[in-house]
Parts: sequence; C-alpha cells; structure tokens
Amino acid sequence: MNKKIIYVLMILIIIIGGVIVGVMGLEADIPYSKNTRIDVYLGVNFENKDIKQIVQEVFGNVRTIVQKVEYYDDMASITIKQDYNKIENLTEKKEQLNTKINEKYGLENKADDITITEQPKIKLSSVLTPYIVPIAISVVTILVYVLVRYRKQGIFKVLALYVVSILAVEALLLSVLAITRLPIGRWIMPVGLLAYIITLTVVTAKLESKK
Repeated sequence: MNKKIIYVLMILIIIIGGVIVGVMGLEADIPYSKNTRIDVYLGVNFENKDIKQIVQEVFGNVRTIVQKVEYYDDMASITIKQDYNKIENLTEKKEQLNTKINEKYGLENKADDITITEQPKIKLSSVLTPYIVPIAISVVTILVYVLVRYRKQGIFKVLALYVVSILAVEALLLSVLAITRLPIGRWIMPVGLLAYIITLTVVTAKLESKK
C-alpha cells in the first residue's frame, strides 16, 4: 500500500479518535468506572461463573467481575458496571439475587446479609502516575544519546523524527481504543510501553541505515 495512503488513514483515525475522546472520553474497565459492589456471604464453595450468571439474570447483561474473598473462599465480592443510583427496584433485585443463590446452593441465607454499595469512579490517570517519572527519564536519556550519535544527520531533524513518531504512534493507539471502545485498565501501560519501544527501534534502524 502506498505510504501516503497509510499516513492519510492514520491521520483520519487519530482525528476520529480525538473527536470521540473529546465527546465520550475513553472507555474505562470495571474497576476504574463508576460501579456497584455486591458482597454475598455464601458459607459454601462456589464457582465464579455460576455467581456471574445469576447476577446477570437479576441485573441484566452487564459487565461483571466476581472474586472469591475470605480465607475459605466462601464469600463472593461482585462488581457490576452499573451506576448504583440508576438501578431500578434495588430491594427487589436484592431479594431475587438472594433467592437464586439459595436455590443454587441449597442455602437459607437472608437478603439482609447481602451488602450493596456504590463504588466511585477512579481516574485513569492513577494508572499512569507511577510510570511518569521513569518514562520521562528514559525519554530524555534516549533522546540525548540519539542526538549525539546521529548529530551529523541534523539534530533538529533527528529530534523531530523521534518526537513526532512517538507521539503519532501513541495517539494512534489511543484513537483505536477510543473508536473500538475497548475498556482501558492496568494493561494499557505495558501496551503503550511496547508501542514506544517498537517505535524507537524502527526509527533508530531507519537512522542507522542512513549512516
């Protein structure tokens, strides 16, 4: 495919992604979005998939995370991506959830033993914060090295090539995430760092071939 076509497609994706981010923001994974937590003590062993199925039967087809807690793994901590304040007939659904769990495991638990709480939204910036200083040091160190090594090719030209390439690739990555609405979680930093390393490698190989 012609390079110009590739560049045009990349620019279009970045523009569309930028608009979506500006209007809708990025899609956060369940732990980072405003959600509802449900704590259920069963007192027996259970499978996460079974509890998840029951929760979705009661609350609808919502994204759900089920974790076993307590020493004997007999308590379920359930997180659903649904605003606590927007759940209709919460008391009734709590009763339904308790009834279905009792039927599934032959229990006689009470709905009052189920705790439902609102979980506030966590800023995605909290995922990035631990990486800011190490990445900044890495970028400055690498740029100083490449500017010295490839100074004969023009300092400003080399600097612009690295900076523009890195920013373009990272912007493209975020734009694809925005367009596809793929939930962003802790995995975004390793993926972003991988894209950063690949970009550095490709740009360096290009400059090396011109020496």
